[in-house]
Amino acid sequence: MAKNDLPYLPAFSGFYDPPLGRFLPALPKGVISQWLEVNTKPGDLVMDPLGANPNSAIEAAQISRRVLFARNNPILWLMLEAFATVPSNNRLRGLVNKLLLSRYLGETLDQHLQSIYETACNLCGKKIQPLGYVWEKDGEIPIAKLYTCPHCGDSGEKPISTPDIQNLERLGKIGLHRTRAFQRVMQGGDYEKESIEAALDCYLPRAIYVCMLLVNRLEVLMLEKSDRLLLQAILVSVFDQANSLWHWPEKDHRHLQLSLPSRFIEKNLWISLDTAPGIWRHEGDAVPVSYWPKLPPPGGGICLYQRRLADQKSLLEAEKPTALVTIFPRPNQAFWTLSALWSGWLWGQKSVTSMRSALSRRRYDWNWFAQAIRASFQTLAPGLTQGTRVFGLFPQSTPNFYLGLQTGMHMAGFIASGAASRLADDLIQCQWTLNSRSSSTEELYLRSLIEDYLKNRGEPANYLEIITNCLTELGISGKLPDSASVLSDSLFSEIQNEIAAILRDGQFLQPFISTQSGGSQWWLCDSRSAQIPVSEQVELSIRNILIKKEPVVKNDLEKQVCRLFRGNLTPPAELIKLCLESYADPDQKAVHHFLLHPDEELKKRSLDLTEMRSLLTQCAQKIKVNEESNGGSITWKTQKNHIAYRFFIVDSCSISKIIQETPSDEGVSNVILFPGSRSRLLAYRLNYDPRLEAASEQNWYFVKFRTLRRLAQQENLTLDLWKEILISDPPLWDPPIQFQLL
Repeated sequence: MAKNDLPYLPAFSGFYDPPLGRFLPALPKGVISQWLEVNTKPGDLVMDPLGANPNSAIEAAQISRRVLFARNNPILWLMLEAFATVPSNNRLRGLVNKLLLSRYLGETLDQHLQSIYETACNLCGKKIQPLGYVWEKDGEIPIAKLYTCPHCGDSGEKPISTPDIQNLERLGKIGLHRTRAFQRVMQGGDYEKESIEAALDCYLPRAIYVCMLLVNRLEVLMLEKSDRLLLQAILVSVFDQANSLWHWPEKDHRHLQLSLPSRFIEKNLWISLDTAPGIWRHEGDAVPVSYWPKLPPPGGGICLYQRRLADQKSLLEAEKPTALVTIFPRPNQAFWTLSALWSGWLWGQKSVTSMRSALSRRRYDWNWFAQAIRASFQTLAPGLTQGTRVFGLFPQSTPNFYLGLQTGMHMAGFIASGAASRLADDLIQCQWTLNSRSSSTEELYLRSLIEDYLKNRGEPANYLEIITNCLTELGISGKLPDSASVLSDSLFSEIQNEIAAILRDGQFLQPFISTQSGGSQWWLCDSRSAQIPVSEQVELSIRNILIKKEPVVKNDLEKQVCRLFRGNLTPPAELIKLCLESYADPDQKAVHHFLLHPDEELKKRSLDLTEMRSLLTQCAQKIKVNEESNGGSITWKTQKNHIAYRFFIVDSCSISKIIQETPSDEGVSNVILFPGSRSRLLAYRLNYDPRLEAASEQNWYFVKFRTLRRLAQQENLTLDLWKEILISDPPLWDPPIQFQLL
């Protein structure tokens, strides 16, 4: 199996939440800068040939890297320029006010927009601005309105009134506005016409009226170039708020196709415009932006270039980039079509030229994705230095598109050197090197890849983890098509079917069927050569770090652990968090710092283990059972020499070996005694590893040290009472001060 040595880079503080965030590929904060700080130097030129998320370039430029950023989508270019100026809220608010105070039909635009959406509170009758109106797909009128009345406090989803319908109808026939919205974009054939019509169908008549009105008012305003750019950016976010792709009730949904929800909310665009300044603020220092061939200054900045320039050698003649860093977006017909629509509204038909391919295609499969990746990177390869690294983030990945990514990069001449992922983050981090080595001649079998992966992991894995690991190994080993001419449409289905057949082999893998998040899991039937579970390795590693008694920063600890467990062994963030909280307390002297809890010192835990053995002996004497010590366990036998209980005393959650190697004797209760501080970590392990979960349902009990201490204090302890108490304090239950059963 090829060496997958890429450490996962955890985010500093979650993901960016920019305008249009539901369409953009998700970007975790700080990941781009972490990779660049290790692999490049300040002042180095780095390149993003896809330009899918403006925040990646901003983040790189703010740590003094010079960024070549592909300018292919006018909306993303506009967002980048707006973010780069880091506009203040006062400046943005001033621009919105200038627009709202402009005159229209004898009143201000502010007054006109408010009158369009105005309604009466159903309780007190006073005029108010609703948050929006609820519609059903294909409905002729809204079915409800949403508001919070500032006068009487009435709020929620309320019935529509006759004046609400009359207010909607007073706009009259607005076919002229839809025609204008169409003509500002249209320049191609019938297929493009259908795409534009489909996009306009995502806008209700009132929404199109307001959008065209805002475009008209913007055109007549006297503004500086930089101010006009910021106001255009604000209008883009309003255009997005104006469409009908917003589910009601609200839910987190990433639209890839232009498909209306069955129930959606028509948002009040006066409110959208009024609140827009708050979502366009950006953190950090302003970043200089230039256009090719003017490269950024030595201190960092961004140079925008047209992607068609990548076909010309002159793009990289002056200076070759040290590295390529990018985000791979999932094909998104909805965003690309809407971007073309919005570009035409703001700049006219000419601006839509670069987006025409998006208007002429509606189906995007993994093969198309592979060819698109190949085309984007293959043209760059001749102008790059051999050994140039590419670091890419692939959010919202699916196995078929991940195969497309790995195949496309391989066909372009870039060999995968590693990949790391986290299911909870829904993100794969990948690295490639330009022609770093030739493909391996060794035959590669998926069955061997799965076996090696599970042995190294030491615990069951679900389908997504298994297939992702297989695809990564195929990429690292160079076992993917070298050119488009040998790429088969059936490649993914062939891989998928072979993996499915392997998973069905009951002589090779043991399935654990589950309906929970993540689905079923599989484990080796013959696991004699498997490593100890990576979850237990992570816990022991964190304990060893904390035992040094030095303050630990949570983010630094997570990075350190991810460097220890790389590639396909990347531990979940939740596991790291629970391990840290299990052994350490927040340092009161420093924010985000943790210190080893005094009870977790080695000497203290050693005394606890000795105490537990002594308490078990005391309880055995009270209950009148015979106690025997058998290496790592202690047994209680009844007067008939029958084993009633088998005890294991641990100070960590490293329990898998104990459970797997202990015989399942009928009538014997197996008990693991553990510190109460491990409660949440142990509950996580039992839920995470189906082998442990199954054991917990088959005469295995988990008892906290504190419970045994209470039991040892009881005078009239019997075997029956002992059995009742075993289940009275499960791992995640905090009992009341008075112990109920005693």
